[in-house]
Amino acid sequence: MFYGDKVLNSHFTKKTNTLALIFSIFVCLKPQLAICQGGGGTDKVENELFSANAQLAMAEKDYKVTAGDVYTLAFYQNGAGNSYTIIVDSTYKIKIANLGTINCENLSFIQLKKNIETLVMRNYPLSVVTFAMLQPSVFNVLIKGEVFSAHETKAWALTRLSDILPNAELTQFSSTRNIKIKSANGKTKTCDLFKAKRNADFSENPYLRPGDEIEFSRADRKVSISGSVERPGTYELLKDENILELINVYAKGATKSANLSKIQLLRFENSENQSESHKKIIYLNKNSIEQNFVLADMDSIHIPDQNEIQSFIEIKGVIKNPANGYSETDAYNARAYNIYRRKLTFFAAETYASLLRRNRDIFTVFSDLENIYIQRENEQIKLEAAKILDDLNFENEIFVQKGDEMIVPYKALFGEDGCDEEE
Repeated sequence: MFYGDKVLNSHFTKKTNTLALIFSIFVCLKPQLAICQGGGGTDKVENELFSANAQLAMAEKDYKVTAGDVYTLAFYQNGAGNSYTIIVDSTYKIKIANLGTINCENLSFIQLKKNIETLVMRNYPLSVVTFAMLQPSVFNVLIKGEVFSAHETKAWALTRLSDILPNAELTQFSSTRNIKIKSANGKTKTCDLFKAKRNADFSENPYLRPGDEIEFSRADRKVSISGSVERPGTYELLKDENILELINVYAKGATKSANLSKIQLLRFENSENQSESHKKIIYLNKNSIEQNFVLADMDSIHIPDQNEIQSFIEIKGVIKNPANGYSETDAYNARAYNIYRRKLTFFAAETYASLLRRNRDIFTVFSDLENIYIQRENEQIKLEAAKILDDLNFENEIFVQKGDEMIVPYKALFGEDGCDEEE
């Protein structure tokens, strides 16, 4: 009995001492890791990536051992404590004390841990083995294609493709449905982030690995849908997908109160000089859905409600003269910066981003788009009109409300005295 207690106490003491060894290793390495984490020279995203993700990596069964990972191994050998720091290099072959070498390429952390524990226990059966991660690797991936400029961004082994979008520098034409990932071994995979998000298909949103090259393609068509549908929004259509798929697949179908006999399609068409875009309203019905009416890039569909009464707001300020049909002739004359007032109709649950884009032709070169604001009772709400009209991907959360008044200030092009107003 005494012998058993002695063995048990010895085992407990070894385990306690082993944990103490690991703690001392971590304390020694922590200043070095803090240096890696950086200070003012490292941006917020990189700080998040460099932060203590070791616990997450050890808890996640999918974490793959990655070149640059730092691990600690501690065990007892002939009554003496041994501790080792293990850094994985690009060969993925790590030496375990004097016991052997393990190839950890394509192994998960859990698999590597099991292999190391088996190796040590085979040589020292009564040893207490502890294997843990100190710091996961951080690596660069290349982003190119339909982006403002090719560049690298930070990632780690639990970074998914969608996680890099905030740093991807996408243009308004970038596709998130045709993204190619070329791995270090030359294999290429095409990913569709819409399927990943909508269907929880994580095969379309894989973890990134060292050496990955991510190429964004140009989107074929992006269209929007609003009104009486389950999921309004802007969607990127694939080849041969049109209004039928937009309503039934992407928007998840029309609501019970939808008025499918008065579908409104807003389409931007190029003018003769190809330097301006003009809007065209096309009215569709239920037959158009059944015949799968062909949609073009930047089309906007609105499905009204059966009980929808079209409301309006007033716009006042430097806009084109409502009396002359908004002629484009001589936009710099005195009439172009006179004060006018008119009504703008809007749809239910329409944002100011949609309203401004539908009515972009009412502004003149003297309309101060940077300082347009909404007067809503006693509140002034500034609109980012210039950004809305310049960037079709930009959306705001300001919804149009009955009773709003849009104010458009005057913009001097040549200073206060640059233009003389004609009466």
